[in-house]
Amino acid sequence: MTNRAAAAAETRKKLIENADRLLFEKGYQQMSIVDITKASGVAKGTFYNYFETKEALLLELSKLHLSKLTRQLPQLATVAPQQALHDYMVDYMRVVVESGDNMARQWIRFVVDPKNQQKWQFDLASLEELIQGLVDNHRLAASTPVQRLAELLITDIYGIVFSWCISPTTIDPIQSVVSFCELQLAAILQTYEL
Repeated sequence: MTNRAAAAAETRKKLIENADRLLFEKGYQQMSIVDITKASGVAKGTFYNYFETKEALLLELSKLHLSKLTRQLPQLATVAPQQALHDYMVDYMRVVVESGDNMARQWIRFVVDPKNQQKWQFDLASLEELIQGLVDNHRLAASTPVQRLAELLITDIYGIVFSWCISPTTIDPIQSVVSFCELQLAAILQTYEL
């Protein structure tokens, strides 16, 4: 890597790290691009060399937080479907919980804005990749409605996050995901499991 490329990678990393911290401290609505660039020690215009919008940066931040899980998708696609989906959903929720309920509230504010559909599309695509992998590995039937199943599961995950944000003292999001998997996954998958 050249010095210029290394400097660019370092600047991008700073922007992401500072956005992560500021998102927690200030919240999505109050955090500005100027706040991010100032904390990163770069000019405002530099931001646009790396990200088109604040929303694009936040999507990258989400991808970063979920990167370990998304790297595991090929391996998860080789195990029993109920176990694979259980592990994915629980690990996804662990990433959310590790960030805390305050950060989850900021995430909710971000994802409910219709201009931020990329987060929904990213999460949906990750689940579709896992389910398609289960089909490709002959763990689920070729007739499995991959997109519909992914939509159903991501909707449940988002619903649990939303419920936790409403009542963080009474909702345990990880236990809620585990309960969903125990109560629903067998019934949802029974037609498609091989």
